[in-house]
Amino acid sequence: MTTSIISVDNIHKSYLMGKEAVPALRGVSLEIERGDFVCLMGPSGSGKTTLLNIIGGLDEPSRGTTITIAGEKS
Repeated sequence: MTTSIISVDNIHKSYLMGKEAVPALRGVSLEIERGDFVCLMGPSGSGKTTLLNIIGGLDEPSRGTTITIAGEKS
């Protein structure tokens, strides 16, 4: 039986630029199993750092709060 060490379900993040909401993440879901090697790739501004900040607890998602790390929901 494999258990995810990191699990993210349907995460959304938007930032306000004036009165306009600019989406950084739209419905991101991710599961990382023990022993997986993961690389986040994408162009500048695609949400890589935003996703890592949310997983690391440095930022909070705008919607979708199901983040599980080592079996503990945050």
